[in-house]
Amino acid sequence: MNVDPLRICVIVNPVSGVNRAALDVIEDFFAAQPGLDYRLLLTQGSGDGRRFAEQAVSDGYNLVAAYGGDGTMMEVADGLRGSGVPFALLPGGTANVMSIDLGIPQDLPGALALAIDPERRVRMVDMGCIDNQYFLLRAGIGYEAEISASAARSDKSRLGRLAYVENALRKLRHLLPSQYVITIDGETHIRHGITCMICNSSSIGIPNLRLIQNGRVDDGLLDVLVIRNLRPGTILRTLFQIIRSLLPANPSSDAPNGDNDHWQGREVTVIAKRRQLVAVDGEPLKRSKRVSAYIVPSALAVVVPPEQVPDAPPEPVHEAVARN
Repeated sequence: MNVDPLRICVIVNPVSGVNRAALDVIEDFFAAQPGLDYRLLLTQGSGDGRRFAEQAVSDGYNLVAAYGGDGTMMEVADGLRGSGVPFALLPGGTANVMSIDLGIPQDLPGALALAIDPERRVRMVDMGCIDNQYFLLRAGIGYEAEISASAARSDKSRLGRLAYVENALRKLRHLLPSQYVITIDGETHIRHGITCMICNSSSIGIPNLRLIQNGRVDDGLLDVLVIRNLRPGTILRTLFQIIRSLLPANPSSDAPNGDNDHWQGREVTVIAKRRQLVAVDGEPLKRSKRVSAYIVPSALAVVVPPEQVPDAPPEPVHEAVARN
């Protein structure tokens, strides 16, 4: 519980997601809190979220909240990285992956109430960094990047999550597998696949459903996943393994199977045979053959419900673990 009076800076992306009336909800909520010291800032372009968060820290705010999609959350998180100032996520995008991973209420009033709840808790989470760009969720190389970074905003507003499915089907026509040379903590693996993902969070934006069941946002590790193909048999086996991993009898099962590859480590370099799109948290970064990434443990303090604070986080694994 905080001792100092709450001073909250609220950063809003007014064009994020499908709920354009959210600004009214946010303003009405804070206006109804007598004596609360808050400031509301609206982003207008790329980089505003990061700049506003850095300024909030400099101005002495002891809580920063952000409404927007995964890209907005990534920017604000980068601005708060290493500051210790708690970050309250107000889900307002199409996927809201990190807030779902952390059990934050998905309705805006509920998330706002949690942000100022005296009983709220703070959970330290990791961030990843790929070629000097920090991220909360994951970096995608190849097909996953094409799906997440090129879905039109108009389609996301109209279709929600289905916009990504529609975009994935469109991209299938131009899908070309690639060879990936992946070095994780000094150990090299060579695989062929349609995409390589470097994950901090393995959530796919659906509660309890994730790409990798044993990946955590506070384990001090990156999860590296190569999807080999999209043949119907591969998809069915992967879906079966995801479902099986959710059953009580299989609490530690991994979603990937023999058709995919999974490793964990702290430092990762990926060299693709050809230039591919690289995206971070759904935002395009560049086209490249080579990227390097590393984990930043306990980089960010995030406001979560009390039950979302682990009693005893596992010790980080200091060597790459192959899941073949």
